[in-house]
Amino acid sequence: MAKRNNLILSIFLITISIFLLLGINKTIKDHHDRQYTVVYNKIKEAAKACYQKAECEGEITLKDLYDKGYLDEAIDPITKEPIDSSLCLTKEEKNITFCKEKGE
Repeated sequence: MAKRNNLILSIFLITISIFLLLGINKTIKDHHDRQYTVVYNKIKEAAKACYQKAECEGEITLKDLYDKGYLDEAIDPITKEPIDSSLCLTKEEKNITFCKEKGE
């Protein structure tokens, strides 16, 4: 009887541990996604300001925004390294979007 209770307890603890790990993993992923959203929204806002002042047109890069003073260096929130300055943005109607990479 004691062996059976130990087995049930072990299975229960393993199951709880799996659910906890899955929950923690999802929470961390959601947090990282929100961090990237904040950085990319900041970049889009800087590009929008540049387009509104007619200092930018067509496709622009992060380097253009840096050079014109609309944005300080954008840092990847996870790796803590600068985001590639060749990242491209464009204005489509009223929206600022990132340019499509080849093959997308």
